[in-house]
Amino acid sequence: MRAHRQLVLRESIEDLLHEPGCPFCRFLKDFQAIHLQEDSAREIHHLCNFHAWAVAAVQDAQAAAEIFLGLVNHNDGAIEDKPVACDVCQKVLAEEELRIREMVTLLGKPDIVSWLRMEAVFCIPHALKLRQKVPIMLTARIDSIIRNYREQLKEELLKLRSDPGPDRSGWGALGRTAEFLVGQRGLRV
Repeated sequence: MRAHRQLVLRESIEDLLHEPGCPFCRFLKDFQAIHLQEDSAREIHHLCNFHAWAVAAVQDAQAAAEIFLGLVNHNDGAIEDKPVACDVCQKVLAEEELRIREMVTLLGKPDIVSWLRMEAVFCIPHALKLRQKVPIMLTARIDSIIRNYREQLKEELLKLRSDPGPDRSGWGALGRTAEFLVGQRGLRV
């Protein structure tokens, strides 16, 4: 998440299907960055460790100071005994659920069926969440997507391990594998 990078949130998960990587991760990463850049101090009352640092990274100094002042002054300095859910995490989780339900509704469209057969890539966390929502006959397709992508990544990693190359070509496999295993960096999926 870079400060002041202009992002445009796509209206649908469908808009990201032909881009590299997990479409859920791509959508949620942009959603999160836009949310952090645009939310005012009035909308953020609790932040987790990750999102506190993210506010510092993506906001301009005045906006970040406004948010942090609100947090510092929250409850007149009273310390809360029990953990409180992060406002940003809650919004991202709600959006994630919405996008998974959206994908389930799209699965009957012929172009989506074709995408699933030919191009689809999911990270493991989003594949598992999507798998819980689709009809049983589609779970095998999701499993096949994960299996195929796992094999592709294994080939890339074996090639990288045997010949890393001085120009770092092929090193993108490391990032793709990390996303496959745990989702995109900065997302708590």
